[in-house]
Amino acid sequence: MTTTKLSRILFGTLVATTAVSSITACGDDNGKGTVTVTTWGESFIEDGLPSSAFPKDNWSVKYRKFLVDYHSVSIADENNSVAAKLDHPLVFDMTKKATGNPKTLFTVELEAKAWPNVSYQVGPISDDATAGDLAADTDVTLLRTDQASVHVEGTATSPTGATKTFNWSFSPATLFQGCHGEQDGKEVEGVLVTNGGNQNVELTVHGDHFFYDDLQSEEAVPRFQALADADANNDGDITLAELDDVPLYTIPIEKGTYGTGALGNVNTLGDYERTLSRTIGHYRGEGSCNSKEVNGQ
Repeated sequence: MTTTKLSRILFGTLVATTAVSSITACGDDNGKGTVTVTTWGESFIEDGLPSSAFPKDNWSVKYRKFLVDYHSVSIADENNSVAAKLDHPLVFDMTKKATGNPKTLFTVELEAKAWPNVSYQVGPISDDATAGDLAADTDVTLLRTDQASVHVEGTATSPTGATKTFNWSFSPATLFQGCHGEQDGKEVEGVLVTNGGNQNVELTVHGDHFFYDDLQSEEAVPRFQALADADANNDGDITLAELDDVPLYTIPIEKGTYGTGALGNVNTLGDYERTLSRTIGHYRGEGSCNSKEVNGQ
C-alpha cells in the first residue's frame, strides 16, 4: 500500500437527503447542527489555468471535462464511530459551475460537538454510482467504460499559440483521510458542529496538480512543456501511452526536475501522471488530507 502526498498546495444548501445514511444516536444533551458536504473544483478547473499559473513555460490549460467519482464519504467521532456517510457513489463534473447552491453530496443533522474524523474515497467506479449535481448519465457511463475513478479532458495552449489536447482516464482508488482545514479562522480536524449552526464541508479538487514538476519538493511548480514534447507522432493529442514512453530521466532539467522523492515505481511520465491523480483531493479549500492507495489499485 502506497502513501502519497504533494507538499505544495495551491489545492446556501440544497439538500440531497436520499444520498446519506445517518446513524446518529438520539437523546444527546449538546443540541444539534447541520453539516452539508459539497464539492468544488475551484476556478482552475471551472475557468482554466492561465499562463501565469505556469511561471516557467507560460502554457495555459482549459479543461473540457473533469470527472470525479466519490465512492464514499464519512463523518466520525474521536472513536471512529461513523455518524453519517454517503449512501451511494456520486459522479461530478468539476468543470460545471453551480449557481446559487453548491454541488452537494449530502446534508445531515449531527450532535453539536467535534467530529474529528472526516474521510472520503475517490473510486473505484461501481454499478451503483449515479450522476451528482450538474453531471450527466453519460459521465457515469464514460467512467464505467474506462473503469476510471478520475477522467480529465482539455486543451493546452503554448505562448506561441500552438495547442495540445489530452484525454486521460485514471483508475486508482484513493482514500483521503485525516482531513483538516480552516473553520471560522481556526485549523480544525474534521468538522466542529455547533448547536443550531450550519457547516459546509467542502471536498475541494485541485486541477493544477496534474502539472506539477515534482511530487514532493516545496519548490514544485506547474509546467506543461515536457508533456507537450511527449506527443511523439505530433498529432496534437497527448495520450497516456505516449507519456508511458517517456522515462523521467530523459527530461531535460530546464523543463522540470520531475522528482519522485522516496516514491518507487514512478519511472515514466505516465507513471508520474497516475501518481498525481492521487493528489487532487483536498479539504475546505486549502486544507489537506493524507492519501493512500486502496486495495492495491
